Amino acid sequence: MSTSPISTTGPLFQAGGLASGLDTTSIVNSIITADSAAMTQAQSEQAAYKVQISTVATLTTQLRALQSAADTLGTTGLAPIQATSTYADFTVSGAAQSEGSSTVQVSKMALAAKLRSQTGFSSAQNDAGLTGSLQFSIDGVTSPSTAISVTGQSLAAIADAINKQVPQVTASVVSDGSKYYLSVTRNSTGYATSDTDPSAALQVVGTDPGFSFKTLQSAQNASLTVDGLAIQSQSNTITGAIPGVTLNLTGQSNVATNVTFASDSSSSAASINNFITAYNNVVTTLNSQLRPDPSQAATNNPLAGSFLLGLESDMQGLLSQSVGGTGAVQSLSDLNLSLQDDGTIALDKLPYQNTFAEAVAADPSGANKLFTTAKTGITALVDSLVAKQTDPVSGALVGETQALNDSVSSLGDTIDYWQTYLDNEQTRLTSEFTAMEQTVSSLNTASNYLNALFYSNTGNNYKTTSNS
Repeated sequence: MSTSPISTTGPLFQAGGLASGLDTTSIVNSIITADSAAMTQAQSEQAAYKVQISTVATLTTQLRALQSAADTLGTTGLAPIQATSTYADFTVSGAAQSEGSSTVQVSKMALAAKLRSQTGFSSAQNDAGLTGSLQFSIDGVTSPSTAISVTGQSLAAIADAINKQVPQVTASVVSDGSKYYLSVTRNSTGYATSDTDPSAALQVVGTDPGFSFKTLQSAQNASLTVDGLAIQSQSNTITGAIPGVTLNLTGQSNVATNVTFASDSSSSAASINNFITAYNNVVTTLNSQLRPDPSQAATNNPLAGSFLLGLESDMQGLLSQSVGGTGAVQSLSDLNLSLQDDGTIALDKLPYQNTFAEAVAADPSGANKLFTTAKTGITALVDSLVAKQTDPVSGALVGETQALNDSVSSLGDTIDYWQTYLDNEQTRLTSEFTAMEQTVSSLNTASNYLNALFYSNTGNNYKTTSNS
C-alpha cells in the first residue's frame, strides 16, 4: 500500500489562532458598554432631577423677591404720606397714616451714663498694682458675673475683662499724654423710667479697689412733646407718637416745630414696576414648567405637581383681590394693572381706563391701603402665598425639594452599585482574556516546537511562525 506524500506548505500542528486577530480591549469595552445601559439611564434620570431642583431654587428666589417688593409697599404704600421738610432737632422716617401736621418740641435728648477713674496709672500694659475686684450695678441690678478681678492685672486686661463680662457697657483705656485712665460707658442711653435716680443706670458697687471713679455724664432720658403729649424715652428713637412715623432725635433746642405730612406719589411708578417685574418673573418660570416648549423637550425636564397649578391660581388671584373699603382703589386692576394672555401683568395697557398715575392721584389713601391693609392687603396676601410655598416645615417647594433630593440620592446609590459592578466586570473580563491569551501563546509555542521537530526529522526546513 502506497503512502501519500506529506505536504510541506505549512505547519502540521496548530493551536487555533485565538492569539491573533482579536482586539480583546475592544471586546471588553463593548461588553461593558452594553452592560452599562441601566447605569446610563439612572445617570440621565438623576441629571433631570437636578435640573428640577435648580428650577425649584429659582422659583423660591423669585417668590422671595416678590415678597420683598410687596413688603416694601406694605411699609410705605404707593403714595407714602411723609414729612415735607427737614428739621433741626430730629429726622422723620416711615409713613404717616393720614395727611396733616404735628407739633414736635424736643427739650432733652437721651444720654448714656459715663464713668472715668480719677486715679491715673503710669502704664496701660503693666500691672496696675491693684488688689480686689471691681463690680458694677446696671439699672440697680448687681450680677455676680459682673465682678472683675483686678489683682495683678493691667488696665488693658481689666478693660478687656469688663467688656467680656459686662455686655451692657464698653470699657476702654484713655490717656492725657502722661497718665492712663479707665473709662466705662453704658451702651444704651437713658435710665429705667421707673427709677427716679439717673445714677442707678451705671454704678460701681462694693469696695473701689483704687480707681476712684467719677461720673462724667449722667444718664438722661429723652424728653419731648408731640401735639402737647409729654413723652419720656430712654432712647432717642421715638415710635408711636405719630402713627407710622419714627422720630430720631438729633438736638434739643426746646423749640416747637410744625411737621407737615403729605402724600408723595413721585416714586409710586418705580415701586409698582418693581412689584410687576417680580410677579412676572414668577409667572414666566411657572409657564416654562406647566407649558414647556415642545422644541426643547430633550432639555426641559419640567416639574410635575399640582402645587404648580395651585401657585399659578394664587398668583392670578392677586390681581382681582379686593382690599375692601369705599375708596376708588380697591384692587390692583383699579390701578390699571391688567392680566396678559401669558399670565403676566402689565401697566397701562388698557387706554380706556384711568392711567396708573391718575388712579393713584385720585385716591392716594386707597392706593396705600391696597398694600398696607392687614390680612386683606396685597402685601399680606403675598406673604401668605410665599409662606405656603417656602415655609421650612410645610412649604410645597420645600417638600418638593426634599423629594427630589431623595430621588437624586437613591439614584446615586444605584449609579454607585452599577459602577462597582461594571468595574469588577471589566477587571474580570480583562483578566480572563489575558489568561486566555497566555494559554494560546503557550500552545502556539508548543505548536512551533512540534512542527520544527517534525520537519527536522523528515529533512525539511520549517520556519517557526508566531500567531501573535
